Amino acid sequence: MFKFNQVQFSLEQVKALVAVVECGSYTKAADALHRSHSALIYLIKGLEEQLQVSIFDRKAYRNKLTPTGEVIYRKCRDLLSTATELSQLGTDFHQEWEPRLKIVADGILPISPFLQIHKDFSQKKIPTIIQIYTDYLSDVEKTAQNLEADMMISVVPIQNYKNWQIHHMPSLKSLLVAHKDHEIHQHKKKWKLTELQKFHFLTVRNSGHQMGLNTQELEEQSSFFLSDFHFKKTAIQKKIGFGWLPEHLIENELTAGTLLPIRWERSSQHKIQPNLYLRQHALNNKAQLQIKEILEAH
Repeated sequence: MFKFNQVQFSLEQVKALVAVVECGSYTKAADALHRSHSALIYLIKGLEEQLQVSIFDRKAYRNKLTPTGEVIYRKCRDLLSTATELSQLGTDFHQEWEPRLKIVADGILPISPFLQIHKDFSQKKIPTIIQIYTDYLSDVEKTAQNLEADMMISVVPIQNYKNWQIHHMPSLKSLLVAHKDHEIHQHKKKWKLTELQKFHFLTVRNSGHQMGLNTQELEEQSSFFLSDFHFKKTAIQKKIGFGWLPEHLIENELTAGTLLPIRWERSSQHKIQPNLYLRQHALNNKAQLQIKEILEAH
């Protein structure tokens, strides 16, 4: 029974009205609902009395809705749909779908797996609300702890492993690049570390130390510490300097030749190893395991 501002009506009355309108007659609606003809008349008449309006124009040959009845029918249809969804939610959550999941991921990761999560959950009508947050490097762990996140994906080792279970994800590649017209590419020789120091090295939040990059000496002398890798990519494209960028972020530029790996005495490639961390207390929850499968597949 619903009660708003002293107006009371039942879900049975809502079902009766929707069925009569959509079936086209009381008789067909009664068969669909397995109710008697007189029961439906009683339910709809009671709804009209409660709302103090005429839902059907009874002067018409057929059961024609009044203008007011049209509005009430649409609202009842929406209400019935919501009631059906609510009932399904109860079933879904009883089947161990989590109501909500918080995920914190490093912003260096490609976005496609996270878009796939939302797509799959929407298509399969999984009721869990997914909230995804991004941060960088060691701040991923800090944000996950502050938000009491259920999952996190970090590309640097975390400090506190308590209550987390670790899963390795597919590795990513990072390249040391500069714009094709940057002075650094005007020489065909392999640069020495000391020679590269005359160019502007761009880095994100002391990433070399945290990720074990072979350019830590350059980072120690750098004056360009950027907030994220998208900002860093823009700076490199504007020939401000050179630096490490994840391969998936610059695929088009590498193909077009606008960004080129740097020739120097060390390797211009670095493997990034993302790790997925799951809260120990929620290892058997269905939505979390579904997300784990999607992330590991990408």
